[in-house]
Amino acid sequence: MPTTALPHQDRQVILAVDLTAAGARAHRTPGAAVLRPFDGERFVRLVRAADQGLLDLVVLDEPFMLHPGRGRVSGRLDPAVAAARVAPLTSGIGLVAALDTMHLEPAHVAAAIAAVDRASGGRSAWQVGCPAGVSPSDERWPVQAVADAARVARTWDQDVSSGGAALDAEGRFRVDHDGVRFAVRRASTGQAALPQGRPPVVMRVRDERCARIVGAVADVVRITVADPERALALRKVLHDAATDAGRDPRELRVLVEAYVVLGSERDSAHARLAMVEALEGPDVGGGGLVVAGTPSDLAGVITDWVDGGLADGFLLRPSALEADLDAVVRGLVPGLQQRGLFRERRAARQTLREALGLPGVPTAGRPNPVAARNGARAAGPGRTATRGPVGAARVPAPLHASDLVTAR
Repeated sequence: MPTTALPHQDRQVILAVDLTAAGARAHRTPGAAVLRPFDGERFVRLVRAADQGLLDLVVLDEPFMLHPGRGRVSGRLDPAVAAARVAPLTSGIGLVAALDTMHLEPAHVAAAIAAVDRASGGRSAWQVGCPAGVSPSDERWPVQAVADAARVARTWDQDVSSGGAALDAEGRFRVDHDGVRFAVRRASTGQAALPQGRPPVVMRVRDERCARIVGAVADVVRITVADPERALALRKVLHDAATDAGRDPRELRVLVEAYVVLGSERDSAHARLAMVEALEGPDVGGGGLVVAGTPSDLAGVITDWVDGGLADGFLLRPSALEADLDAVVRGLVPGLQQRGLFRERRAARQTLREALGLPGVPTAGRPNPVAARNGARAAGPGRTATRGPVGAARVPAPLHASDLVTAR
C-alpha cells in the first residue's frame, strides 16, 4: 500500500451496488448465460435485498435497457422512473439515477430526481449521465457535465432563492399569476419541495484531467482504477481540485468501482470469473479493479484501501446479481461489521446527505443536520486475488491488497 496516502476521516465504509444489469445487459444465472427481458419483480427484490442489507446506495446507470438481446431492444428504461417506483418499498438506501442532459433539459432532470427524492423521503442522488456515443474519456464530456450539473442544481435552488419568480434552465421566467384573463401556476421542483434540500451529485472519473474538473462540483465521485497507486493519484487530484474551488475536500466522497465474483471458496470464484471472461471477453472490469474470491477476501481489500485513505468506500458491480448480492449482504457486510467498519443498523429517518456525511442544505420548515458516521477501526487480515487491466498478470492468492503494486 502506498505510504503517502491522504488522511481520511474516521468514518464507516460506504457500500454501493450497481444494479444496472437488472435491466440493461444479459443477467446471468451462475453457470449459464441466459438472456432475459426486464423483470420488475426481480428488480424490486434486488433493491430491497440491498436495502435490508444496510447498503448505502443502489446505482442505476445509463444502459438501463428493457431487453438486452441484439435486435430486440424494445426501449430504454428510465432510471429515475424505476427509482421513484421502488422508493416507497425501501426504508434507508440511497437511490442513484443516471440521466444525461443531451436528451433532457436540466429542468426536466431536476424534476425527475426531485420526484425520487420526495418518494424516498430524501434518499435520491443524481449521476450526471454520459450520453450514448460519448465516451467519459472524451475531452468535452467532463466540462459539459459540470456545466449541466450546475444548471440542474440551480433549478433545485431557485424556488427558494428567487422568491416569487424563478428562472428555468434556459433563463426563462417561471411565475405564479392569477389574473382576470388567465392564471399560471409554476411547478415547484426546487429546494423547498425536497426533503434533503439538494440531492447529491454523482460523477465518474477515469483520469486526472477529468478529476480536476469534477472535483470542484461533485458530492460523490466513482473512480475506475486497477491498483492502489492509481487510486491515490486520482484522489489527490480530486482533493486539490476541491480545495482550489473553496470546498472542504473532506466533504467529497470517493468510491472505487469493483467488479466482484464471490463464492464460498476462492477456487470456485476464480472458476466462475474464467467462465464469465470466456463468455464476455477478458475486460469484464472495464479496466478497473476485479476481485474474485470469498466475501472475506473482498472485506480485506476494502479494509486495506479505505484504511489507507485511498477511498471512502466501494461501488460493487456483481457478476451474477442474485448470487453475488446475496454474498455481499450475508458475507461481506458481517465481515466489515466485525472489523468495526460498517454500521449495525440505520439511523431512523435519515436523508442520503446525512447518511453520507455530506454538508446539509437546509430546506423550508425542516432542519437538516449532518449526522456523522463514526466507527472504531479494526484492521483485518484480508486475503484476495485481484487483477488489473487487460493483459496484466494475475496475482496468485493469497496476497494482501498492499502487495498488488509490486506483485503485478
